[in-house]
Amino acid sequence: MQIAITGIGIISALGKGIEANREALLTGQSYLRKPQILRTTHTEWPIGEVRFSNSELCKLLNINESSLTRNVLIGMVALREAIQSASLSKDILSLTPLINGTTVGGMDLTEQHFADWITGNYSNVELLLQHEADKTTQMLVEHFALQEGVTISTACSSALNAIAHGANMLRLGLAKQIIVGGTEAMTKFHLNGFASLGILSTAICRPFQEDRDGINLGEGAAYLVIENANDARDRGATIWGYLAGYGNACDAYHPTASSPDGEGAYQAMRTSLAMAGLTPADIPYINAHGTATPNNDASELCAIQRLWGNQLPIIESTKPLTGHTTSASGSIEAIFTLIKMREKNYQYAISNAFGFGGNDSSIVLSQNPVELPEINNHMQFHYSSLFVSQGDLDFKDIIPAMQARRMTPLIRQLLVVSKRALNQTHIDSPDGIVVCTRWGGMIPTIQLLQQLVMEGEKDFSPALFMNSTHNSAAGILARFLQCKGYNTTLVAKKNLLDVALENAKLQMQNGKYRNILVCSIDEIDETWQKIGEQVNISVENNVQAEVIWLD
Repeated sequence: MQIAITGIGIISALGKGIEANREALLTGQSYLRKPQILRTTHTEWPIGEVRFSNSELCKLLNINESSLTRNVLIGMVALREAIQSASLSKDILSLTPLINGTTVGGMDLTEQHFADWITGNYSNVELLLQHEADKTTQMLVEHFALQEGVTISTACSSALNAIAHGANMLRLGLAKQIIVGGTEAMTKFHLNGFASLGILSTAICRPFQEDRDGINLGEGAAYLVIENANDARDRGATIWGYLAGYGNACDAYHPTASSPDGEGAYQAMRTSLAMAGLTPADIPYINAHGTATPNNDASELCAIQRLWGNQLPIIESTKPLTGHTTSASGSIEAIFTLIKMREKNYQYAISNAFGFGGNDSSIVLSQNPVELPEINNHMQFHYSSLFVSQGDLDFKDIIPAMQARRMTPLIRQLLVVSKRALNQTHIDSPDGIVVCTRWGGMIPTIQLLQQLVMEGEKDFSPALFMNSTHNSAAGILARFLQCKGYNTTLVAKKNLLDVALENAKLQMQNGKYRNILVCSIDEIDETWQKIGEQVNISVENNVQAEVIWLD
């Protein structure tokens, strides 16, 4: 199958729409500035804001929903353009899934109202329903009357992993057209969270420069419509380019830092090149992850040099222009890569996106059709017996005492039940890991929110911030099991293990993996539970693990 890109839509600090972003991108002018829309006390760090207030975004969309999250609003702007760009009719849209990458969800509204909620003032408590990341996806699905929505939350690689997930669905014939990408709005929570890691720069970031000293954050949204190239030609669609290959791997090294040898990045690029049937010499241009931290850039460059040797392609990061748009960066920069390919007449290019926990993803884009390998949709899967955690299980023979002391009880339970599921199938380290959650790390999230509203924007705990991300559990599992293969985290409201299993099967049908550890995880926070009761939200501890494998 050939996968064509028939629609693109974008909003970023560079502007609204493809043309505005193209013109700004080609001038090379940075659009980073002191925060003006985000209400933060931190003005020392330049950020890449979408230059429309929420009310202005509503006017652009011709809607009156002032209570929508910023994440949803910027997502709507980009998604509308992608749909129009691809000329998708209402009939087609009703059969089109959305695979959406996001992490912050409705955190902006939660920040605004959390102080009231924890003191028993439950006015506007219905806005709590928008907090979860999957609600962002489902609101986009409902607004555009799409078929269904799937949420990927692997931090800064989310949108690229959404592209890969959609491509797997296409190759299996599960849809004719799929919309893929991501949306991420700025919040005080993740600005202060990144600050706690000591990696924000007070200047415009300088990727791959010797004097680089950190990142600038940004916000934005971008979506691509992908479809079987034959279907695209039959309906006379405009083709912006082709998805030629994609890969994901895990460093299994550190909660936030990349490994010195760039193993995850190396494997992700290597896998994407192999799928495309290309060699490094075929690639003239890389849109690098390039965050401008000393660690990330050195690791990524090491991975590139391992593949290309001394004959390096052009390596560029666009983050000095937009800021690091975290979960949306993969799709925003994929579109930037398509624009650059047209302007410079590059036949092929690679775009990278790397997330917390060493979750590294890469795609290969092409100006001409590329035939992807056949995918196997007739596999016979086997499943281990399901292990469900009940209480804090005995971990002494499984987790070293020094490591166990630094873990939450829920993470210890996850490691124990995962290890038991693997032992039953005589597997020491799985080929891949898939986790599904509803809320992510809720206990550290609530602790940081309480600090934010009671003490203001200062002194976030880096450990709490790292553990608040949705994909922290998958990253911890990967390090514990030294699993450097496929790694992803999905977000759903219900049937968490089933959602994770479907993703695992799609990946195994892609042909590279013989077994995958599948888990679901959520945790109770009493404060969140009390607030959630006002809108009938049920929160419960949930740890489950299962292994899916082939003969």
